[in-house]
Amino acid sequence: MSIAVWVGLIALAGLDAETGVVMLLYLDHAWDKFRDAGRMNSMSDLHTAVVEGAVQRIRPKVMTICAILFGLLPIMWSPTTQSGADVMSALPHR
Repeated sequence: MSIAVWVGLIALAGLDAETGVVMLLYLDHAWDKFRDAGRMNSMSDLHTAVVEGAVQRIRPKVMTICAILFGLLPIMWSPTTQSGADVMSALPHR
């Protein structure tokens, strides 16, 4: 594993943490909305609130994933002689 791979893994872990925090924000907002409306009386209401909070987050998640994937495509599919491949090659030892 090269340094670039480790940096990528750390970046993905940070992105995962950020996505989780934002997801919790949307779920908390849906919980408050249902509770303030007096609609949090059963497990079915809780399920509906969770689904509503999660559905609001699907589009931003897909957009984030697509942006990361499109940014990594030159690295993933470039032959060893083209630009993008040099980023994933191991650093030479001196």
